[in-house]
Amino acid sequence: MKRIFLLFLAPVLLSFQCESDLETVLRTEFYIQNDSSSNLLWITEMAGEITIQSKTEQFMAAASDEVVFVKPSENIAFDNVLLFRREENGSLTKVYEQQPIRDDDCSFNSISEYEGVYVLTITDASLTP
Repeated sequence: MKRIFLLFLAPVLLSFQCESDLETVLRTEFYIQNDSSSNLLWITEMAGEITIQSKTEQFMAAASDEVVFVKPSENIAFDNVLLFRREENGSLTKVYEQQPIRDDDCSFNSISEYEGVYVLTITDASLTP
């Protein structure tokens, strides 16, 4: 009797052993770290004019992939970084340009197994006068 019971119970137990249908997704975030002594303006089509205060960090975008963390040059949210400084008369002066995006200019930090962050750090030496 015990053997018959086990034969009927085995398929039920094995049915609960199925793998999850959820796939792993790796999330990558991109930031600008303004370590310069100037407030900078980042102008995007989607968000318009974004002020990045001196000594602060600004979120740029996020990307996801099932296999790897997305490199800055491979993201689809932005294909360049143009930063401006607002002069006293209100005009804008371009002080930084990166087009195309260069991965080596960004530092990468793995926050967890599934989350990573790329940071583009801007210093006074990065800016054109």
